[in-house]
Amino acid sequence: MRKEWKLFPQTPGLSILEQILKNRGITETASFLNPRLANLKDPFDIPNIEKAAEQVLLAIGKNRKILVYGDYDVDGVTGTAILLETLQYLGATAGHYIPSRYGEGYSMNLEAVKKAKEEKVELIITVDCGISNLKEIELANRLGIDVVVTDHHNVPETLPPALAIVNPKMIPASHPSKNLAGAGVAFKFAWVLLRKAEKKDNAFLTDLLDLAALGTVADAVPLTEENRIIAYAGLNILNQKKRLGINHLIEAASLTGEINIHHVNFALAPRINAAGRLEHASMSLNLLKADNAEEATKIAKELNSINIRRQNIGSLIQKEVFARIESEKLDQNKVIILKGENWHPGVIGIVASQVADKYYRPAVLISNGRGSARSIDEINVYEILAACRDLYSSFGGHAGAAGFELKEGSFDEFCKRIEERANELIKDLTPHIMIDRELSISEMTLALAHEINRLSPFGEGNPPPVFMTGNLPLEEIRQVGSDKKHLKLKLGGLDAIGFNLGTLAPTLTLSKKYDMVYNLKNDEWNGFDRLQANLIDIKEKE
Repeated sequence: MRKEWKLFPQTPGLSILEQILKNRGITETASFLNPRLANLKDPFDIPNIEKAAEQVLLAIGKNRKILVYGDYDVDGVTGTAILLETLQYLGATAGHYIPSRYGEGYSMNLEAVKKAKEEKVELIITVDCGISNLKEIELANRLGIDVVVTDHHNVPETLPPALAIVNPKMIPASHPSKNLAGAGVAFKFAWVLLRKAEKKDNAFLTDLLDLAALGTVADAVPLTEENRIIAYAGLNILNQKKRLGINHLIEAASLTGEINIHHVNFALAPRINAAGRLEHASMSLNLLKADNAEEATKIAKELNSINIRRQNIGSLIQKEVFARIESEKLDQNKVIILKGENWHPGVIGIVASQVADKYYRPAVLISNGRGSARSIDEINVYEILAACRDLYSSFGGHAGAAGFELKEGSFDEFCKRIEERANELIKDLTPHIMIDRELSISEMTLALAHEINRLSPFGEGNPPPVFMTGNLPLEEIRQVGSDKKHLKLKLGGLDAIGFNLGTLAPTLTLSKKYDMVYNLKNDEWNGFDRLQANLIDIKEKE
């Protein structure tokens, strides 16, 4: 699907970097370009966090048994590891519980609460879940178990009866902590616990940032404000190679050199996620906690194998889904909804993302009653799905992604309501590329590429800058890669690589002039630094 090119409004007199920052609505440019831990806001700004910490420290003082109840994705697993390490550092008797994606599903469940009672747990601390667990927390209270919720998902109309609920979405008005991931909330809570316990070990706290960064990047929260600081500082900690399990995962993934956000998104996070998708997320938690090289190597290799299996399963589902969308002409709907028999529930979320990317509209895939939804930047899929709250036995998420379990026999009504709600909320689905600035060939320099790197780490809310350069003669066309799926071009003396754009090769003609949209990169190879344009789209000059 070809995309419309749109140029951000340009302000005369701004430098290239200033224009990019303006396009992103960033006004605090000095702090953005120099993310420092000192710029993190006081964790006590989050409502109820002090009360929650007092309750946890009281439980530790009375030697009460504590259970950290986390989610099975990267955000939940890393957040669980953060709180477990902190509680153990404070001398707590603490264990963990992560539900199975299949037997139990997302967040707390009644059977897990009953099991906690049998094991004499007296306090449950949730991580990356709990905000919607009204029935489960009511049961915990009846069984004599106190609950502290730490979460970052959207706040429901009725809050559960927990001792304290720590959720940055409850901060009034705008605040830099508002969009923290679950691991970021866990980090802030660990910070408050240490402060309240009068532990002034800054090294212990900062060493948790590698985990906080992994969860933050993997959960696709906006990498601006506090999330940017956590990601930036956490990547620095990650590259200090202090955590044994992550080091062995890096080795299993065959990563070399400095670990960057691309490695997290496409190598580390998928492997950590793979266990929860196909097996059980406790395997990934055990890796993060590992203090034995032999154990860490074994788990890392196993996660690598599971991830390969996950990719193969995902590929099969993707082929079926894309074929059905084309044959049933579902891409004409404002939301694509597909139900499949026995699609792996641990993989349909990934495929839903691929559908949303390809067809530029929200996508909902459902297998055996369980649904995963993914969206595009401009459309809040959580708001669309909220129209069917009474049809779910469980539901949670945020603007870009959500999950639910449908009550039996409600699929047709679900489709009807989602279509009605989508028609109300979605006005335009024209795919487009937002261009930060036009560049002349003389402006495309290695110095500029290095200056752009000051804006990293890139991610949600802070994408890599997009440039357009026009009227370039096409001098060379090659399809590269083992299956020729990538496109290698030379235009006006410049090298350009188009990943996964190999199918465009037959549409291009040598010596004709083209306009291209691209990201500007400095490509390090064999000790040399060279300029490269990562092609996003190309059009013949009109």
